[in-house]
Amino acid sequence: MISRTRRLVGALALIGAFAAAAPVSAQTTVIKYSNWLPVGQAMRMEVIEPWIAEVEKVTAGRVKIDTLPKVVGTLPAQFDVARDGQADLVVFIPGYTPNRFDILEALQMPFVSDNPEVLAPIADRFFRKHLASYGEFKGVHPLSVYVVSPGQLFNNKRPLRSIADFKGLKFRSPQPSATQALTLLGAVPVNKPVSETYELMSSGVLDGTLMPPESIPAFKLNDLVPYATIVPGAIYNTVLVLGINEDKWKSLRAEDREAITRISGDAFAAKIGAAYAKGDRAAFEGLRKAGKSVETASPALVEEMKKVIAPVEKDWIEKAKKKGVTDPQKLLDELRAEVAAASRGK
Repeated sequence: MISRTRRLVGALALIGAFAAAAPVSAQTTVIKYSNWLPVGQAMRMEVIEPWIAEVEKVTAGRVKIDTLPKVVGTLPAQFDVARDGQADLVVFIPGYTPNRFDILEALQMPFVSDNPEVLAPIADRFFRKHLASYGEFKGVHPLSVYVVSPGQLFNNKRPLRSIADFKGLKFRSPQPSATQALTLLGAVPVNKPVSETYELMSSGVLDGTLMPPESIPAFKLNDLVPYATIVPGAIYNTVLVLGINEDKWKSLRAEDREAITRISGDAFAAKIGAAYAKGDRAAFEGLRKAGKSVETASPALVEEMKKVIAPVEKDWIEKAKKKGVTDPQKLLDELRAEVAAASRGK
């Protein structure tokens, strides 16, 4: 009788242990992340991977992010990948799908900022305050909206010291405002994602690329771009978004959404800006050590460029009005004022 009682008690204890463990397992949500960034790239190594670890920490293990072995779909399709639930989490580049995220292009206008440490966190705050209400990201919740380094000019033909030097050069362009700027400057834009740049340059299809300096070594382009031209103020910036499928986001516990939000947004963006600023310095140092030409556009050239590409901003203003923005110029003025104020503190 005693033996039978002990066996019953043991069985009940075992059942209790399983019952206690079950809710913990059931509460763990795995988020599938479609990654396209190469090993060694600043955004991946210095910001996204630490953020992934931090998500698990701040949610006490209830949310885990699983980086998939390869990117789901194509790089330009990452927004759709998240929206349609093919993966849960992505980094997407709105500019890779022109005429779709038109209002967001406010953050990509010429000569807004050439400092990612300043503009990256401002981009997230500005988006949430002024642009989110237009609903361009329907189906995808933006965890962070940010810019990386502004694209600078890299080519294999000649230094760019005048507008005439742009004529006929085939440059990779990442987004609409850059494409228009290159066309106005006399170059030939080729709209391709960054992942295809090495192949297109090594095969002679491209003469050069607009690209964040940090990405030149990250995408193994050092030997393909003997000429670098830095444009103070920058002729464009590229917006990126860390986004999660809306339904997946809503399925998380409220406290976990709050915890993840605290480590995302402008805090995440600020880390991106710092990582790219550091990467830019290292990239230019590497090019100079390798004997490449790294020149800064003269003040006279910059002023001429501003006049030549002025239609980029004018055309965006008209496009934004058609999309329901009452006073696009006021938006741009406020953005530049925020950048100017933040720059004084740097």
